Amino acid sequence: MTKPFKLAEQLTKQIQSLGQIKHAWFTTFNLNMDFFERHVLSTLLQMDKPRSRIDFELMQQKLYGNIKQGRKVDVKVFADQRMYDAGDLKRTAIEVYGVNPALLGVGRKQALHKSSLFHPKVIFLQDEEGQAILGTGSANLTLSGWSTNQEVFTFQRVECQHQVEAIRAFFSPLFKANNILDKKQRTLKISFPRNMRTDMAPSDWSFVHTFTKNSSDGRHKTLLGHMLDTSDHDQQDLVVWSPYFPSDLAGFIHRLQSTASSNQLNIHIVPDLVENQRMRTEWTENLQPLLNDESVRFYRSPIEKDDRSELCHAKVWMTKDKLAIGSWNFTAPGSNIELDAKGKGQVNIEAGIILANKQPIAQVLSKPMSITQDNFMHSNELTQHALEVPELMPIETRVVFDWQTLTYHIELGKIDSDIDWQSIELHLPDLETPLRFTEKLSDIVTCDIKLDQEPRALLVNHAYELVISSGQRYRGFIVERNSMMRRVEEFESLDDIFNSLIEGRALESNPNASLRGEILKNDHDWLDEQEAGSLSEPTPSPTLSYFRMFQAMDSFEQRIQALKSDRMIEQYAFVVPGCLVEMGTKIRKELTENANVFNWYMKQEFNLLVDHVKKQAIDPQLKERLSELRFKSSDSVIRSQGLQKRIGSGKYRKLIKGKCDYVSI
Repeated sequence: MTKPFKLAEQLTKQIQSLGQIKHAWFTTFNLNMDFFERHVLSTLLQMDKPRSRIDFELMQQKLYGNIKQGRKVDVKVFADQRMYDAGDLKRTAIEVYGVNPALLGVGRKQALHKSSLFHPKVIFLQDEEGQAILGTGSANLTLSGWSTNQEVFTFQRVECQHQVEAIRAFFSPLFKANNILDKKQRTLKISFPRNMRTDMAPSDWSFVHTFTKNSSDGRHKTLLGHMLDTSDHDQQDLVVWSPYFPSDLAGFIHRLQSTASSNQLNIHIVPDLVENQRMRTEWTENLQPLLNDESVRFYRSPIEKDDRSELCHAKVWMTKDKLAIGSWNFTAPGSNIELDAKGKGQVNIEAGIILANKQPIAQVLSKPMSITQDNFMHSNELTQHALEVPELMPIETRVVFDWQTLTYHIELGKIDSDIDWQSIELHLPDLETPLRFTEKLSDIVTCDIKLDQEPRALLVNHAYELVISSGQRYRGFIVERNSMMRRVEEFESLDDIFNSLIEGRALESNPNASLRGEILKNDHDWLDEQEAGSLSEPTPSPTLSYFRMFQAMDSFEQRIQALKSDRMIEQYAFVVPGCLVEMGTKIRKELTENANVFNWYMKQEFNLLVDHVKKQAIDPQLKERLSELRFKSSDSVIRSQGLQKRIGSGKYRKLIKGKCDYVSI
């Protein structure tokens, strides 16, 4: 259980049992972004652990397949909004959503409030054929959760409709709250094989979570609905592993006993002991009668804790018939007892899998321990060990950037009525000044901002920052859509582009291309490695010439004519190294530095090339985006610099425009 990255090994086995992965969705309470990208994402993609920026970009490219296949792995991560640091370095454009549990009521808004936690640890994997695997347990997406802690996790293959229904019911509120669902969709649409069983076999497992509603046919129950319902009305045994307990442990146990269908509920607790001695709760005199009549007993774990393990974080509930593996702590919010009791106390978002128990209870209760007042913490110790949960954002904030249209979509909703709009600033990458708002706005703000040019900062800074004049600062990750349109590689010079085109080399995966400077800027290890590995001086490239320029433009046009879809045309226009965007940027630089006849020709040839690409495209929106790449009158080296005489006569330029089909600009 404490073998480093044992969970990653299990994840690998599950991935290898499926076909090409289509969906990979993760939920967690705590999230460490560097750990997830470096270890979990690389495991998902079956790649070596990334060491440099280029390795992370290779992972990003694998998420979307090569440009000819267009295959995409849909990776989403949902974490409690308060329990991840968006200041962490995020190196890929995967979708990460900060969840506000108070907005996930789904009919239970009276139970879910700002003290509720988004606590489930769920992994959903599905391949392109619809085959799926669900994993649940206690491990968060952190180094300790996957390495040093004692955790428990189970993976199960999705085989029947009631499991499908439960999965949809769990993810639908998350998708809805984050506006991921299509506007016409009420629930999440996930395609599964049609031959999936509709009935439940006795050996079937159940996916149980906070959004589960008890059904009359018994197919869907809450955690306590499963664990406290028994045919034996005389007596029932309940075993629970948990690191955390309520402040009034006796009171919570009494509530469980009153909820049980049996006359006598005996509870067997296997706690994680701090310094192998103390539980994370206080002693109360009400516990003594429960210990005296032995309706509550305590045990040491039958599994020895590894010396490297700091915490037994496992959460397991067990009866003689059922085994529950998930995120449920032995607390009122963790057990979701308020849902069953229809109360108004705190309810956390929890989830887990319930299986048939095949192990006698007696085998796991082999190490009874005598509990005294000394095995409980004092209030000052509890304060030291208490979970520190930051405040939720007073403004519900969603920022989405579309790499295809280069547009920010922003949604803000006031949760704290004491906050004035005028006191808020929203800082976004590639916007020089923060967004500010007026006092006249309603409680919800929606706006779109289109960038004038390609993002640079957003390539490495994937977070927004919300600043309130009172000094509060909140950060969150920007959700990036159409990330396959991120242009991350480029050639060092315009001549390198022309070389590759003339020599017939592919532009994509070209060995002469490298990551853009914005991405490599802070990756010192990678830069040092490249410098150390350089054994010889680079060979000077040929000088730009008319013939080479005309030949390169013609080669690009021929490549475009061979493309079979708008998607491929879009890649060659906006994404691959040496694309039209990059070529135009480098030509523009030449125009500003040198006003000469050659650059005038190059500008005209580029516009002609854009027009040829535009004719090849079918989609009107793509045609419009291509038109924006053309050089305009304001870009003219003649008019902007007043150097008409130095680059030839007007009659000569007019003659050439006619002969070469150049469009006058």
